Amino acid sequence: MLNSKRSRLAAAAVSVAAAAGLGLGGLAPAASATGTWVIDGRGAAYNDWGDEGNLSRHEHANSNATRLWQSVLWADGAKWTGSDGKKHKFTKWDIDGQFGWKTHSATKYWQDREELEDVDGIVGKETFGYADDFLDGPGANGKVYYSGYDRNVTFKRLDGKYYVKIDGQWKKAAYDWSS
Repeated sequence: MLNSKRSRLAAAAVSVAAAAGLGLGGLAPAASATGTWVIDGRGAAYNDWGDEGNLSRHEHANSNATRLWQSVLWADGAKWTGSDGKKHKFTKWDIDGQFGWKTHSATKYWQDREELEDVDGIVGKETFGYADDFLDGPGANGKVYYSGYDRNVTFKRLDGKYYVKIDGQWKKAAYDWSS
């Protein structure tokens, strides 16, 4: 585990250095509770998510923002604990935009593995902020890449808004279904 964590941190450091050389900067603007609330960012992607709202079983539980987070869990090979106490890998089929018990359990696993202070299954500023260290981009066509332990995932960021791919189409990573 430690070796892969060091590899990810080294890759993140290269991304930070490359972005700094491009002169990209600034923190992502704070998400607004008015209008369409979408995961957003500006400048280099590695600092986009640290100011995002919460995702949990009780907050924005059914959303494309949740789908974005589930993509991170899948990329990192997170595991959820079944009622039998056995660990099961979070699969691509678990990316459904619903923050249920599997997502909650896999988030706790992810938080524990990354040695975060809060291992509570809630995706808040600390969790989002740690995850965005492994983002790279934006590149051509607004592509932003998440470098996971098991695989990489591609998102899009256009006009400061994040998008996730759903059934072959890019959809805004909004905090509610209606957006």
